[in-house]
Amino acid sequence: MRSRVIACVPVLLLFMGACGEKPEPEAAPSATHTPTTSVPPVSPTPTARPSRKRALAGPGTVCGEIQPPGGGAMAAVAVSAGRADCRTALKIFRTYYRPDTPKQGSAGVATVGGWRCASNSAAQANISGRLSSCRQATAKIVADVIP
Repeated sequence: MRSRVIACVPVLLLFMGACGEKPEPEAAPSATHTPTTSVPPVSPTPTARPSRKRALAGPGTVCGEIQPPGGGAMAAVAVSAGRADCRTALKIFRTYYRPDTPKQGSAGVATVGGWRCASNSAAQANISGRLSSCRQATAKIVADVIP
């Protein structure tokens, strides 16, 4: 029995050696052989830049604070409905509150950057805490008095 095991070992080693992958030896370049075609250098492919698209905030997200006209209390700008970009929301209210932005009627209705904005009266703002709101499609951003 022991002689059969010993006889099988060389056969196993031979098969195992045949199964292993060995790299093909590269041919040495010939001194008399001149290549007839040249391969242009390959430039690395540029990596894709990360997207600059900003994430949209959902309802209840407070985007930041702004100073409404008249030097009153600071206002918190937030997303009230839908989805909106916070940087855009702050920019819309800053532009809306500028004195040179044309407004109509007692509610101060104006379209700023595609957003339709209006303000509550001072009496209503004192009751509700809401100074202004702006809508675009299904999104609504608001400026509320910070207590």
